[in-house]
Amino acid sequence: MRQLILLGTLITTAAFTLPAHAGSYVYIHGTRDMLTWHSPDGRALDAASPDGKGIRINRIEPVGHDGLQQGDVIVAADDQPVAHVADLTTFANAHLQAACKLTVHRGQSNVQIALPAGELAALVHPSP
Repeated sequence: MRQLILLGTLITTAAFTLPAHAGSYVYIHGTRDMLTWHSPDGRALDAASPDGKGIRINRIEPVGHDGLQQGDVIVAADDQPVAHVADLTTFANAHLQAACKLTVHRGQSNVQIALPAGELAALVHPSP
C-alpha cells in the first residue's frame, strides 16, 4: 500500500512539474564540419563547412539574426581564418565573453559583422 501511495505521489508531482519545463531545451547536433540547433521559441542555426573553405550558413532563424543571412560563408573571426565549424567553436570557447568581428563572404564581396560581447558564444552554444 505504501508503494502505491509513493508511486501516486511521484506521478502527481511529475504531472505538475513537467509542463513547467516543457519547451526549455535546445536541440543541438554538431561535428567538426556541421552545427545544427533549434529551440522551441523558433531560433535555429544550420551551418556546415564540407569543403574546408569557411562555414556556410544554410539556415538561420530569425532571418538576419546576428547580421547573418542564409548563404553567408564565415571565413574569419577577429581576422583569424576559420575553415571548419570546429575552428569557429574553438574560437568562441576561447573568447566566451568577448566582442567579435566576423568576416563573411556574401555574394561577391566580404562583409564585416560586429558581434557584441558573448554573442558568438551564444551562437555556437545556444541556451533555451
